[in-house]
Amino acid sequence: MLITPLGAIKLFVNDEEVGFTAIKLDFELHCRDVNGRYLIQYEYKSEMKNQEIKCCIPSLDVKGEIESGESLEAVSYYRNDIKLTIGVEGEFTDEAKYIDYGGGYLSNGIQYVTNHTTSDRKFYFGVCWIQPLTEENDIQTWFGADPTLM
Repeated sequence: MLITPLGAIKLFVNDEEVGFTAIKLDFELHCRDVNGRYLIQYEYKSEMKNQEIKCCIPSLDVKGEIESGESLEAVSYYRNDIKLTIGVEGEFTDEAKYIDYGGGYLSNGIQYVTNHTTSDRKFYFGVCWIQPLTEENDIQTWFGADPTLM
């Protein structure tokens, strides 16, 4: 479990909570003012077949805002002067590029969805938050939660 200012991050596979290790990452040029930046890895094996791999904050009670980019799907949550972003590698709407897995946004997080053609791989979730949030530093959690930049 990873504790954030908006609640505990949890990982679920087919609605069963699973343990994980959150790797604390350094702050970089594009996210130098953030308070927390973590990478969560999930090892998927093809024999596990169809899975929904969810990274979420079950206790979250605020509406998320989608902040996707090229090869990045991300959702951000705001409360008072806090912004928290959860990001995954992929493009949920580009079936040709990521044909063997998909994903989706949740009311309290984000998920990967595997299918019968998904090959062995690691799925990554980036989690990043900043406080106090300002107009000038708002974009930093987007960079900080991008798994391709970790």
